[in-house]
Amino acid sequence: MQSRIIALSVVLIVTMSSLYAQTSISRGPYLHMGTESSVVVRWRTDSTVSDVDTRVWYGTQLDIATMMTVDDATLTSEHEVNITGLTANTKYFYVVGTSTGMLSTLDSSYYFKTSPAIGTKQPIRIYAIGDFGEGNNKGPMIKDGYLNYLNGRHSDVWLWLGDNAYDSGRDDEYQTNVFDVYPDVFKNTILYPAPGNHDYGQTHPVVSLGAGPYFANFTMPTNGESGGLASGTEKYYSYDYGNVHFISINSEEYDFNIGFGGVTIDHDPAMLTWLENDLAANTNTDWVIAYMHQPPYSRGTHTELDQSLTAVDGAVMRAVRDHIIPILESYGVDLVLNGHSHAYERSYLLFGNYGSDSPHPIDSTIVDGGTGSLSDGTPYLKLTTGPNPNRGTVYAVVGCSAKTGNLGSDGQLDHPLMYASGYEGGSLVIEVDGDQLDAFLIDSLGGVYDDFTIIKNGLVVPSVPEIDMEIDQIAVFPNPFDQELTIKYTLEKNENLSLDIIDLSGKKVYTIVSGKQAAGDYSYTINAEKTGLVVGAYLLQFKTEGALKVQKTIRL
Repeated sequence: MQSRIIALSVVLIVTMSSLYAQTSISRGPYLHMGTESSVVVRWRTDSTVSDVDTRVWYGTQLDIATMMTVDDATLTSEHEVNITGLTANTKYFYVVGTSTGMLSTLDSSYYFKTSPAIGTKQPIRIYAIGDFGEGNNKGPMIKDGYLNYLNGRHSDVWLWLGDNAYDSGRDDEYQTNVFDVYPDVFKNTILYPAPGNHDYGQTHPVVSLGAGPYFANFTMPTNGESGGLASGTEKYYSYDYGNVHFISINSEEYDFNIGFGGVTIDHDPAMLTWLENDLAANTNTDWVIAYMHQPPYSRGTHTELDQSLTAVDGAVMRAVRDHIIPILESYGVDLVLNGHSHAYERSYLLFGNYGSDSPHPIDSTIVDGGTGSLSDGTPYLKLTTGPNPNRGTVYAVVGCSAKTGNLGSDGQLDHPLMYASGYEGGSLVIEVDGDQLDAFLIDSLGGVYDDFTIIKNGLVVPSVPEIDMEIDQIAVFPNPFDQELTIKYTLEKNENLSLDIIDLSGKKVYTIVSGKQAAGDYSYTINAEKTGLVVGAYLLQFKTEGALKVQKTIRL
């Protein structure tokens, strides 16, 4: 009897070993929800016989003998491990497998980096792609262009801007068009997605139904695990990395009505309330980047300017513009990223272009009409002190990371708020270092199609109250200017006024007015050559006895 038991045990051991030997990884590994002390590792196994248990090895040295392990005895094909107790801002190598052995290789390309302490100022690199799960040859080419541009450097955060898997966000489409295309990025870059309309497939648009495979495949920080305010849902969430606060917004779940006046769209009121509360609670970071699928401004393959009677698409984009953007801009959000429109479009530095059926006049909502390019000497400047601190946002549509439009049959790419636009495919690389943000649209060859820079400058200005002055009482045009700049303003009463031109270092380079002026309208035309204004950015400082106003201008 005892020999039979021994024999049966041997058979079971051999059988189990045989089952585990047949196990292989069919998806991943891929990384989620990074914090200062933890990270989530996920992967899928394809066992021809049964599910298997879970093990992860990890350590700061590429040596399996020194690595620690995390185990889960549950038999499954969907493996998810939260590794905790890690050191902040540290690189760890890892291997995934089962209790019987490794399934991935002990290789230096399998690693993750824990987040620095929230608020830490250090170089951060962000990789953003939109509308990329097309399954065509453009996606791999654009990914390779990104890797060529990196040249072995690391990206800390990977943003997905929606329409991640065409056409319907099915699990097999995610496998073929996404996981099989980006394995070299998945294994060492922490992912934070947002959903698009195609991720909802045939259920779109329906409030609260949810995009099944999208939510099943990814793990989002819903309880503030990675910083930010807990959302309680994977539909939208926020997190921090160093001195950057990120917000993933869901533009795809809404109520809509088609009536005599056209289409009306209402996004989830709970999300809008959470969004405002999250931004109000964000006091530890210098930068805020928000992203969602639907853009508020585009003239590519989709546009908010489409106001035909039953045009749901244009109405959703206008709802983003009129309901979500005011919240973001009121808290000084620096950059808003979108997909959906299959092009690349990048705006000027904007503020306040919402709340109407068509764009407002350009002069009233473009805070800075320059190129934004550091190489041109005209980066966008956001003052962090003085009147209207942190005013201005750049909007970038990156719906071209595989799926791209055609100028002959789609939009004309002539949106008045966009400085740069094109149907060239690419991905956006964003590099934040202290008080400077640089962004580059990288093409399939690793070249830079467009670049822009935002610099935050705590220019020291006198602490005096701002006068009750409407924006149309001061006009500066053209802005940017070449040879001549005209300044017009209205004084409501007799008072002392100084009007100076200041460079970005805070040095006064020219005084236009200094002394007593009577109430009335004034106009001055400044010649750049005669006043010594070289190419670059300047501040026009209006100062009266009890008020201060600063406006930026650029000489090209």
